[in-house]
Amino acid sequence: MRSVALPLTAAFLLAGCGLIPTPSVDIQDSVQELPDSSALGGKVVYLDQDALKDNRVPSVLQQVTVRGDATYLSTSGGTLSRVELFVRPDLTSLPGTCREYPASLVAPRMFVCEADGEKAQSIGTLNLTRGQGVAFTLGGAALDTAAKGGRGYFGMRFTEGRSMSFDTLKLTNMKASARL
Repeated sequence: MRSVALPLTAAFLLAGCGLIPTPSVDIQDSVQELPDSSALGGKVVYLDQDALKDNRVPSVLQQVTVRGDATYLSTSGGTLSRVELFVRPDLTSLPGTCREYPASLVAPRMFVCEADGEKAQSIGTLNLTRGQGVAFTLGGAALDTAAKGGRGYFGMRFTEGRSMSFDTLKLTNMKASARL
């Protein structure tokens, strides 16, 4: 009896520390239509597109990580090579430092926010090579919150290069994992 109790106790202690990984779950691919980033001046841009679309993780899980491939596509000479990624579970309660821009012929509906006010929403950085899939890993408290709610709106801060109108960012082969 004692030989069974010790491993079981260790398993519960490890679970309480968030050390037991859970199996990966597939997340649907996401295609983000990018605006021309030249006028955004280091601001965070949230697109009105739910990238997680009801891909919910149970609330007992923590340390959610999303891995996948990011492919930047440009037919108009865009040079985007680095994007800091953010996430919010909804776009209805944004701080006063954000401004809404309706969709136009050259840009999707978006919310543009001051970067300083979005630090807590940061979940990672994408290093991009035009036309090639590049592996990425995202994580953090904001991703935990979004994944547990089954909704996630990605925000982007364009830090190197420039995206042009009609460029796209494809996030594919995404898998979410977490710890118990």
